[in-house]
Amino acid sequence: MRALVGLYLAIGIALVAIGFLLPGPCPNRNIDVVNQIIFVLTWPVGLYSEVYQGQLSAEDWLRAQACQGGGRLGPKTVPG
Repeated sequence: MRALVGLYLAIGIALVAIGFLLPGPCPNRNIDVVNQIIFVLTWPVGLYSEVYQGQLSAEDWLRAQACQGGGRLGPKTVPG
């Protein structure tokens, strides 16, 4: 069981690292630690909704996390 949890967390951390290395320069790098922790814990949900069912490629999904504050599933802004 510990091995499965460790693998799950390792994949999430690897995805965050790839997201920071892959896109190159970002005008607004996502450095919010809480947002990154939430991404590591919920990456299968984002992968399923954004890549498998959604319109994004895996690279675009990781770029949204690294450069755009999490994409559609990330923090919501209040208009106005």
